[in-house]
Amino acid sequence: MKKYIKFTFVGLGLLSLSSCINTLDTKPTQTFESEVIWGNKVSTEGFINKTYDEVLRDGWVQCVDWEARTPNSAQCSQVGEGIDNVATEAGLNRNNDWGINRFGILRRANMILANVAASNSLNEEEKKELMAHGYLIRGMIFFNQARKMGRIVPVTQVFSIADEETVKIPLTESPAESYKYIIEDFKKAIEGLPAINDPGLPTKWAAGVLLSRAALQAYAYTNDKSYLDICINAANEVINNSGIKLTTSQGMFNETDLYNSEILWGFYREKENTKIGDYAELIRTYPNISNDDVKMTGGTEFLCPQGRTFEGWAIYFPTQDLVDQFLVTDAKTGNALPWYETSQFLDNVNVLDASSITEPGQVDKLTRTNKEVRNMPSKQDFLQLNKNFPTFLRYAKLKEGVKKDISDIMYENRDKRFYTAVIYDKCNWVGEKIELNFGGNSYRGVRDREDGGWYNTTTGYYWRKSNIESPSPRAFFDCRVALHYNICRLGEAYLNLAEAYLCKGEVAKAVETMNNTRTVHGGIAPSKASSLEQAWADYIRERNCELTNESGDLYFSYLRWGKYGGYANHGRKPGDIIYDLDKPVYQIQINKERNTILVNQLTLLNSASRQFTEKRYLFPINQSWLDTRAIYNINDGKNGGQNEGW
Repeated sequence: MKKYIKFTFVGLGLLSLSSCINTLDTKPTQTFESEVIWGNKVSTEGFINKTYDEVLRDGWVQCVDWEARTPNSAQCSQVGEGIDNVATEAGLNRNNDWGINRFGILRRANMILANVAASNSLNEEEKKELMAHGYLIRGMIFFNQARKMGRIVPVTQVFSIADEETVKIPLTESPAESYKYIIEDFKKAIEGLPAINDPGLPTKWAAGVLLSRAALQAYAYTNDKSYLDICINAANEVINNSGIKLTTSQGMFNETDLYNSEILWGFYREKENTKIGDYAELIRTYPNISNDDVKMTGGTEFLCPQGRTFEGWAIYFPTQDLVDQFLVTDAKTGNALPWYETSQFLDNVNVLDASSITEPGQVDKLTRTNKEVRNMPSKQDFLQLNKNFPTFLRYAKLKEGVKKDISDIMYENRDKRFYTAVIYDKCNWVGEKIELNFGGNSYRGVRDREDGGWYNTTTGYYWRKSNIESPSPRAFFDCRVALHYNICRLGEAYLNLAEAYLCKGEVAKAVETMNNTRTVHGGIAPSKASSLEQAWADYIRERNCELTNESGDLYFSYLRWGKYGGYANHGRKPGDIIYDLDKPVYQIQINKERNTILVNQLTLLNSASRQFTEKRYLFPINQSWLDTRAIYNINDGKNGGQNEGW
């Protein structure tokens, strides 16, 4: 890791700016002293590592914002940040910039390829490895653009100021053309990257996972079945030849197991260089709750001497939809079932009619010390509803004489990944016992607003995954932490392989493959799916459990599944509206005595207005960027290069 950090900023002092061609950002045109950077492997690696840093920060290590556009999470803040306007499509238009202009960083990638190839100081083995990094970087830039917008400007050479005509490169005609560049770059990267590398640097196995991921996306947008074979071959190569095995580690997503062998490529940061406030995955997932707040509702006070264990600005929260994905081992049969279907739940609770909930405070009430009344459910729970879906999905109460409380019954014996992903009622977090029941120290109404969103939960949960387990001295903006985020893991190779088998209709192979992560990482009984419909349902569940809130994977997975159609999208035709992105998400409420639960729509700030229209399979390309290119007579094709519907 220290090598990676050390080289992150090498080369910055060697850059100098000059004028640029307006049709295409080609700056800087004089970017290096050749003998300084390309004179030896060490200085060349410094340039490469700085380039990786820029690429990874541009859409590869962020996850909480993309997850909030899936059913697994919600952005919701009454302080001012509001809700995610991509999930509702209210904020989408052709003035958005989804990263079509990445010519500066592409220039760096192409400089690596051109100058390493031309170097008289590097030997052939060094050239092969260093150029592989250039191919991987370029492929990642193109892939990030293509999975968002479909089309790219395929810049594959270094330009000079005299190349004004040459740089008038049009957009690719379609995603099909874009993915040809991406797949080719990833293949070349695999050929030259080492099997073992320093932490924070990619290996051929990491590139193999990226290739398998890109091949699935390519298949979804082209229907070219050859991409399925590319995915299968790449994933099998990683699984069978890397020598790496799945483990039962519970610390791969925080600071307790940073270098687990399953992490094929991670983004690492040293404590002295990193603050909680630097990353939304941290500062935007820790709540902001003081003991003064807790005292007003009667919860258990925090242990931190300042009464401020948590002083974050949380706006992202896991949903009940995600929690439902994590199966529970049935106490009688050992089968893996949804929590609400297990014998331990059904034997100990009365399942009540959710539609009988008709007024605020029907289940529970409390009065804060300032005389404010809190209601379960609240008035807001009946407002701004999506009437195409149930307002209250579940309503249940413990039977008389049951000794366990309802939280214990719901959250015990879960898929092990639940405990690494979600903060739930009665669990421990940052040295504190977290209470998410009505009146508890971290529940939605503990602060200024009855329905949460005052930098505290709106769903009844907080994120643990991609968080720091033990920030010292506490979770606040200036706290320094060592962190890592996973870019590629072995678990994804198994899932990409399983998905390719499903696309081929090979159910038995798909189920056998996905059961690897389900049983080893999840610790639950294997899937017994025997039909394509059952297998797709179990697979989508498995990918959500394995890769939730990790490298932004699942939003783009839902786009793929919508493109496939059929059992991958609730029986709808390929390219139809994606059901799971077109529905409200749900929250949970647990009463003060922990004997009653409600699961209902998250409606705060019009959160239930999520929608998905077909045009969102590709985001718009920034129109002003297209207009500028048109002035310089660059022909970007139909509609001036704009994606359909925008």
